[in-house]
Amino acid sequence: MKCADCGEELSASDLKCSNCGKAVSKDFNYSNMEKELLNTVMEEETLHGITGRNTFYQDTDAKDSAENEADSFAPFEKKPGKLAAAFFAVAACLGCGAWFLQTFSTDYVYEKTQAAYQECLAGLAEEDYTLALRSVELLLQEDKKSLEYLALKNKICEDTQDVKEQRKVLKKIIALDEDNYQAYEQLLHIYLDDGNTDAIKKLEAEAPNSVIAAMLREYIVGPPYLELTPGVYDATQELAMSSEGGYDIYYTLDGSPPLEKGIRYMGPILLEQDHFYEIRAVCKNENGINGDESAGTYQIGISADIAHAQSTPNEPSVYPESGSYDVPQRITIDVPIGCTAYYSWLLGTMLTPENGTLYTGGIEMPEGESILSVIITDENGNCSTVKQVNYTYQKQAQE
Repeated sequence: MKCADCGEELSASDLKCSNCGKAVSKDFNYSNMEKELLNTVMEEETLHGITGRNTFYQDTDAKDSAENEADSFAPFEKKPGKLAAAFFAVAACLGCGAWFLQTFSTDYVYEKTQAAYQECLAGLAEEDYTLALRSVELLLQEDKKSLEYLALKNKICEDTQDVKEQRKVLKKIIALDEDNYQAYEQLLHIYLDDGNTDAIKKLEAEAPNSVIAAMLREYIVGPPYLELTPGVYDATQELAMSSEGGYDIYYTLDGSPPLEKGIRYMGPILLEQDHFYEIRAVCKNENGINGDESAGTYQIGISADIAHAQSTPNEPSVYPESGSYDVPQRITIDVPIGCTAYYSWLLGTMLTPENGTLYTGGIEMPEGESILSVIITDENGNCSTVKQVNYTYQKQAQE
């Protein structure tokens, strides 16, 4: 035991301090006992080499009293334990809260997704496509790469004949599942309906495997081959044609469109003396798909002047054909090399190069009913017959 005033060591029987004369209190002081025990522990640690210095003491001036030294322990009394307990309590609360929020959130999202999925199926079954589409859009917001959800949307587009959106959906499915034969097949038929042979060729070129490539290749038709080189000949010639896939060939001799006015090729064609031939030919497969055209001119045993005189331009080809449309169309005219096209929307007037409008590119289709007149002139001033096309264009009503 030590004197509370000067710190002198005292025995249990001392009534007063031998150093300062201060009377020794016999009341048991828990605070003093705690401090003395702490001092004893720290001194033993220093003596036994546990630490080189007392980590609870800061270097102080030698003049500082024992009282000040003892007071410096005050901030550390019992506080580390309390802080640790508080820290672990807060951490436990935060952990429980995070677990609860995660569990609750996961369950909520799962239930919401299941509800949207069931609504989509119910909408399809009842042909309520507004409900089905709204539900599948919610599903795709949660997982835009889900093949199952994309398949549902594809079915909705197919049933509602939304070809434009279905084309986009099928492309997404193929991007995620490149071996999806059914998606390729559906996209192929959309391109066939559009007459987009270039898109089919691109699909075939990028096909991921031989099975899909072979399926697409059945719908790709190449141009026919003219086995007699176009040009000038002195005597009668025979023109043979062939197709790489053995497809049917349709041709014309006067430059007319072969798909509209073509004759089916059955064998070599006799090109007679003193004639000028403008051959146009195209192949068509068993599915009704046609390829690109082949064309050539043949001058057989006649002078150039006579050939030019006989080569009056044929009636022009105009696309699209006559019909009714509810979306804007861009009208194009097939102009042969060395020729010029003129057009007019006027009725009751004979179209000529003088009163017509020079064709330089696509023509916008006017709204309502209209008749387009078109002629072709060659470099010698020869003029074709007038081609007339009837159009009806009504804009779709805004929903």
